[in-house]
This record gives sequence, structure tokens and C-alpha cells, in this order.
Amino acid sequence: MYVVKLLLYYLGKDLVSPVSTKLRIYTSLVQSVVLYGSETWPMRKVDSDRVQSFHMQALCRILGIRRYDKVSNAEVDERTKLADVPSLIADRRHSLFGHICRLPENTPASQALQLSIEAHTGTPPTADCKRPPGRPRRNWLQQLEEDINLSVGAARIVGQDRSM
Repeated sequence: MYVVKLLLYYLGKDLVSPVSTKLRIYTSLVQSVVLYGSETWPMRKVDSDRVQSFHMQALCRILGIRRYDKVSNAEVDERTKLADVPSLIADRRHSLFGHICRLPENTPASQALQLSIEAHTGTPPTADCKRPPGRPRRNWLQQLEEDINLSVGAARIVGQDRSM
């Protein structure tokens, strides 16, 4: 992470390079490191806000915007025309899910997805089963259902078709 911060520091200090070049460097080097493996993250609101905050801070540094300039996030988005990070993560999650759905049935990833869907939609535990206190953690399949507004079983059928 130190290298990412150092790179952002020098991108903000560089007065010669145009903003378009700085944004291309940011998307290819910094964003790829920050979002590595994000397709498997079950995102909470707090996580989404933190990643989006980092994204906005980086863009403001690239554009040379200081805190006292009172520039809104919408204006920064308009200047850079980059997508927000939670939508990028959701796109990556959907891409991974579609890729796993299109795998042959005998591959381990496809079998693991099928087993987790069966466990997710299966019967509830018995009455004598005691679960730990607190709210159950949201898993990847629940995040996917929330993203696409479909049940995972229906999404798996839709995921077979690459044209959608």
C-alpha cells in the first residue's frame, strides 16, 4: 500500500503531465492493485464507503483539488468521467459469477457453486440447533442476489447465456 500512496503523491505533484495521462496511470496501476480480488468480497456499506472515499481522495489529488476548495464529489466525477468503485466491484462480481456458471459441471469451481447454492436455498436448521449470537454475516451469494435482484438459482440459469 505504501507504493500506491507514493505513486499517488507523485501523480498529484506532477505539473507537466495532462490529467488524462494521470487518470490512465491511476486506473491501470493504482485501481488494479486496490481492487485485486474484489469480485470475491462480500461488501458491507462501511467497506463500500471506505473504498469510494479512497477513490475520491485519489482523484482529488490527481486533479489538484484541496479540501478547502469545496468541490463536490459529483463535480469530481464529472471532470474525470470514471465509474465509481462499488459499481466496478459489482461488475467484477457479476463477471465472475457468469464465468463460473458457464464452466462445465465437472469442474471444482462449478461444483462448489452448486453446493453453496443448495446450502443457501436449502432447508433451515432444526429447532435444537444453536447458532452464535448476533446477525449472520452476509455471504457472497447474498451479495449477488442483492446486486441483481434475482434468486441465485434463477441467476445461474441467466448466467449460462453470455449475450445478456
